[in-house]
Amino acid sequence: MARRSRPQPQAEPRERAAVEPVSDRVPRALSVAVIVVILIAAALIRLRLAGAPLERDEGEYAYAGQLVLQGVPPYQLAYNMKFPGTYYAYSVLLALFGQSPWGIRVGLLVVNAATTLLLYLLARRWTGERAALVTAATFAALSLDRWIMGVFAHATQFVILPAVAGFLVLDHALASRRTGLLLAAGSLLGVSVLMKQHAALFVVFALAITLWRDLRIDRTPMTAALRRAAALAAGAAAPFALECAVLAAQGVFGRFWFWTVRYARDYVSEVPLSGALPALVSGVRTITLATWPLWLVAAVGLIGVWFVPWRRGTRAFVLGLLVTSFLTTCPGFYFRDHYFIAMLPAVALIAGVGVVSLERLAGRLVRGPVATALAAGVWLAALLAWAIPERGYLFAMSPDDVSRARYGRNLFAEAPAIGRYVRERTSARDRIAVIGSEPEIYFYAGRRSATGYLYTSPLMEQQPLAARMQDDMIREIEGAHPAMVVFVASRTSWAPQPGSDRRVLAWADRYLHRCYDVVGIAERLPDGSTAMRWGADAVAYRPRTENVVYTLTRRSDAPCSASEDGAR
Repeated sequence: MARRSRPQPQAEPRERAAVEPVSDRVPRALSVAVIVVILIAAALIRLRLAGAPLERDEGEYAYAGQLVLQGVPPYQLAYNMKFPGTYYAYSVLLALFGQSPWGIRVGLLVVNAATTLLLYLLARRWTGERAALVTAATFAALSLDRWIMGVFAHATQFVILPAVAGFLVLDHALASRRTGLLLAAGSLLGVSVLMKQHAALFVVFALAITLWRDLRIDRTPMTAALRRAAALAAGAAAPFALECAVLAAQGVFGRFWFWTVRYARDYVSEVPLSGALPALVSGVRTITLATWPLWLVAAVGLIGVWFVPWRRGTRAFVLGLLVTSFLTTCPGFYFRDHYFIAMLPAVALIAGVGVVSLERLAGRLVRGPVATALAAGVWLAALLAWAIPERGYLFAMSPDDVSRARYGRNLFAEAPAIGRYVRERTSARDRIAVIGSEPEIYFYAGRRSATGYLYTSPLMEQQPLAARMQDDMIREIEGAHPAMVVFVASRTSWAPQPGSDRRVLAWADRYLHRCYDVVGIAERLPDGSTAMRWGADAVAYRPRTENVVYTLTRRSDAPCSASEDGAR
């Protein structure tokens, strides 16, 4: 007798509200045209600004990516507390588009366009076609904003691409109940974690969605549901396990663990709980300076998702993703502006819900086309309320001016000339040192660092490893006796605190005076312009501010030290 197969539960219907006052249909050709316009418009703005000088985080990733292309593993010559995924991503961009700021930004353009398209596909499955189009357009606009640093290639840009892709594949996996797709979804989410540890929260959310769907909707037996969740978790763990194996084989696993676990643990415990709310308020105020109208549309979505009939699964996913995305900005309570990039897919998604909610509410009072026009008008007004005041930034400001306007006293615009000067006066075998938090100079110079400490700001932190880090940096630089040194005399580069141990600064003063000669000075003047002097002109120049970068060359190839005068 043939064994009767157990009937499988039907997948929950997608992207449909319980009640639909207006039709969600959009001609396919129109949808394609809208998406193409969104991608082209964003690309044109990004290409115009692609030549902006790298800021320090980009400089770190670019230099580390450069080293990867040379066969140097992460953490060998570049120390940082983040997982190395962004280093590898940069190495791909550099290989494909060239080792320049322009090439990196073109790579970011491709990453952003892919994220926009995948987010549209994800939103279409959860919220419908109209909301998906609004979601894509809102994300493209929000991710262009200068205050959230959207045109700069931060790690969060590389977090959201595999995360959005992972959630899209997960949705297909839950609908088809295919274990292979669960593994694939987990792997994509695991890749997002390699870009930045905070993305582990996306994995947790994905596990929660999987269990909720299996147990509450599909009525899957507990054992089978746990097996499916385990498949997702295994996929998520695979990229990390593979990376650990590679780093161990390259002999840098110990440094990787020290920086990404031990130091990272101290770093995220520096800001007290009492400082969390002020930091959050400050961060939110900055990122909404220009885009507040679009954030208001998202706020309408927060209301509409509750008071307009939406499918229960849609409500759970949209709100769950929003909360999870916010939590990724919270570790350490720093709430830096670019951290909020991780929230943009969820904010754009809830904005799409907001516009369609308005359309459905209006559809109860007027005919469908009128309701659609009213809702679209609200969103367009929000877009113009951002774009018109920001038209100078979007369409006129030079890339250098954008950098100066966004980053203030940071000397990022001066770094390319400094790097070029160093490159022209050293050989590929020479080591150089940047004493300050400006790793972009290593990238511009195309020279390897005498120390793995690309940032000096951690040395100024009031954390138990600071003294050890200062000693390590001093030992590495003196041991290498670099051909040239760039010393950054700027508070924005060092970020000293009232109780900072400044031993390394005293050592640098002695070491440079004893072993090196000044050959270049770059100073950011109070009016925003730059004074740059080289050779004899640099020696005679007297700085007027505290935003100065000195370029120095060693007096002799013979070893030279200053550590015996006070460095432990």
